[in-house]
Amino acid sequence: MKRRHLLQLAGGSLALAGAGMATATVTDQPVPVELPPDTLRWSRARAEALVGQGFWLNHPDTGAVTITLKRVDVMKLKTPDPRLDQFSLVFHGPLNLTLTEGSFDLDHAALGRFALHLSPAGRDGGHAVCRSDFSLVM
Repeated sequence: MKRRHLLQLAGGSLALAGAGMATATVTDQPVPVELPPDTLRWSRARAEALVGQGFWLNHPDTGAVTITLKRVDVMKLKTPDPRLDQFSLVFHGPLNLTLTEGSFDLDHAALGRFALHLSPAGRDGGHAVCRSDFSLVM
Protein backbone atom coordinates (compact mmCIF):
# COMPACT_ATOMS: atom_id res chain seq x y z
CA MET A 1 0.00 0.00 0.00
CA LYS A 2 1.35 3.39 -0.93
CA ARG A 3 1.68 6.13 1.64
CA ARG A 4 -0.83 8.27 -0.26
CA HIS A 5 -3.50 5.55 0.00
CA LEU A 6 -2.82 5.09 3.69
CA LEU A 7 -3.19 8.83 4.32
CA GLN A 8 -6.42 8.90 2.33
CA LEU A 9 -7.84 6.04 4.39
CA ALA A 10 -6.77 7.63 7.67
CA GLY A 11 -8.16 11.01 6.65
CA GLY A 12 -11.48 9.46 5.65
CA SER A 13 -11.71 7.62 8.96
CA LEU A 14 -10.98 10.79 10.91
CA ALA A 15 -13.57 12.72 8.92
CA LEU A 16 -16.20 10.05 9.63
CA ALA A 17 -15.30 9.98 13.31
CA GLY A 18 -15.51 13.76 13.47
CA ALA A 19 -18.92 13.75 11.80
CA GLY A 20 -20.23 11.31 14.38
CA MET A 21 -18.72 13.26 17.26
CA ALA A 22 -20.41 16.49 16.15
CA THR A 23 -23.86 15.03 16.90
CA ALA A 24 -23.00 13.09 20.06
CA THR A 25 -23.31 14.60 23.51
CA VAL A 26 -21.96 13.56 26.86
CA THR A 27 -25.47 12.63 28.03
CA ASP A 28 -26.02 10.12 25.21
CA GLN A 29 -26.43 6.65 26.69
CA PRO A 30 -25.85 3.46 24.74
CA VAL A 31 -29.10 1.91 23.59
CA PRO A 32 -29.51 -1.67 24.88
CA VAL A 33 -29.79 -4.16 22.06
CA GLU A 34 -32.80 -6.44 22.24
CA LEU A 35 -32.41 -9.72 20.42
CA PRO A 36 -35.39 -11.20 18.63
CA PRO A 37 -36.85 -14.26 20.41
CA ASP A 38 -35.62 -16.63 17.68
CA THR A 39 -31.97 -15.55 17.97
CA LEU A 40 -29.63 -18.49 18.41
CA ARG A 41 -28.34 -18.74 21.96
CA TRP A 42 -26.11 -21.69 22.63
CA SER A 43 -26.38 -23.88 25.71
CA ARG A 44 -25.20 -27.41 26.34
CA ALA A 45 -28.80 -28.68 26.47
CA ARG A 46 -29.65 -27.01 23.16
CA ALA A 47 -26.49 -28.42 21.56
CA GLU A 48 -27.23 -31.93 22.84
CA ALA A 49 -30.70 -31.73 21.26
CA LEU A 50 -29.00 -31.19 17.87
CA VAL A 51 -26.78 -34.31 17.99
CA GLY A 52 -27.19 -36.38 14.84
CA GLN A 53 -28.48 -33.47 12.75
CA GLY A 54 -26.90 -32.16 9.58
CA PHE A 55 -25.59 -28.67 8.90
CA TRP A 56 -24.33 -26.97 5.76
CA LEU A 57 -20.82 -25.60 6.24
CA ASN A 58 -20.29 -22.74 3.81
CA HIS A 59 -16.62 -23.26 2.98
CA PRO A 60 -14.90 -20.45 1.05
CA ASP A 61 -12.93 -22.86 -1.16
CA THR A 62 -15.26 -25.81 -1.72
CA GLY A 63 -18.70 -24.23 -1.31
CA ALA A 64 -21.42 -25.83 0.80
CA VAL A 65 -20.37 -29.06 2.54
CA THR A 66 -22.59 -31.24 4.73
CA ILE A 67 -21.34 -31.85 8.27
CA THR A 68 -23.11 -33.71 11.09
CA LEU A 69 -23.03 -32.91 14.79
CA LYS A 70 -21.84 -36.26 16.18
CA ARG A 71 -21.57 -35.48 19.88
CA VAL A 72 -21.19 -32.86 22.58
CA ASP A 73 -18.09 -33.34 24.74
CA VAL A 74 -18.34 -31.90 28.26
CA MET A 75 -15.17 -30.51 29.79
CA LYS A 76 -14.34 -31.82 33.25
CA LEU A 77 -12.56 -29.22 35.34
CA LYS A 78 -10.20 -30.13 38.19
CA THR A 79 -11.90 -27.46 40.27
CA PRO A 80 -15.52 -27.28 39.07
CA ASP A 81 -17.07 -23.84 38.87
CA PRO A 82 -20.89 -23.93 38.96
CA ARG A 83 -20.99 -20.63 37.04
CA LEU A 84 -19.08 -22.06 34.07
CA ASP A 85 -20.29 -24.50 31.42
CA GLN A 86 -17.59 -25.74 29.05
CA PHE A 87 -18.31 -28.09 26.17
CA SER A 88 -17.31 -28.82 22.58
CA LEU A 89 -19.46 -29.57 19.56
CA VAL A 90 -17.84 -32.34 17.53
CA PHE A 91 -18.74 -32.46 13.84
CA HIS A 92 -18.00 -35.11 11.20
CA GLY A 93 -17.65 -34.13 7.58
CA PRO A 94 -16.41 -35.73 4.36
CA LEU A 95 -12.90 -37.18 4.53
CA ASN A 96 -11.64 -34.73 1.88
CA LEU A 97 -12.72 -31.67 3.92
CA THR A 98 -9.67 -29.52 4.59
CA LEU A 99 -10.48 -26.98 7.24
CA THR A 100 -8.31 -24.29 8.74
CA GLU A 101 -9.28 -22.81 12.08
CA GLY A 102 -11.66 -19.90 11.73
CA SER A 103 -15.24 -18.70 11.73
CA PHE A 104 -17.61 -20.14 9.15
CA ASP A 105 -21.24 -19.63 8.23
CA LEU A 106 -23.37 -22.69 8.92
CA ASP A 107 -26.95 -23.32 7.83
CA HIS A 108 -29.43 -25.51 9.66
CA ALA A 109 -33.04 -26.24 8.71
CA ALA A 110 -34.48 -24.98 12.02
CA LEU A 111 -31.79 -22.55 13.21
CA GLY A 112 -31.15 -20.74 9.94
CA ARG A 113 -27.73 -19.25 9.17
CA PHE A 114 -25.22 -18.45 11.91
CA ALA A 115 -21.46 -18.09 12.32
CA LEU A 116 -19.47 -20.62 14.32
CA HIS A 117 -15.76 -20.82 15.09
CA LEU A 118 -14.44 -24.24 14.05
CA SER A 119 -11.10 -25.95 14.61
CA PRO A 120 -9.84 -29.01 12.74
CA ALA A 121 -9.67 -32.06 15.03
CA GLY A 122 -8.15 -34.78 12.83
CA ARG A 123 -9.83 -37.79 11.25
CA ASP A 124 -12.16 -40.47 12.57
CA GLY A 125 -12.55 -43.44 10.27
CA GLY A 126 -13.84 -42.11 6.98
CA HIS A 127 -14.58 -38.62 8.27
CA ALA A 128 -12.83 -35.32 8.81
CA VAL A 129 -13.51 -34.05 12.33
CA CYS A 130 -13.86 -30.46 13.46
CA ARG A 131 -14.99 -28.96 16.73
CA SER A 132 -16.34 -25.77 18.21
CA ASP A 133 -15.43 -25.00 21.83
CA PHE A 134 -17.74 -23.16 24.22
CA SER A 135 -17.08 -21.62 27.61
CA LEU A 136 -20.34 -20.11 28.86
CA VAL A 137 -20.77 -18.14 32.05
CA MET A 138 -24.13 -19.01 33.59
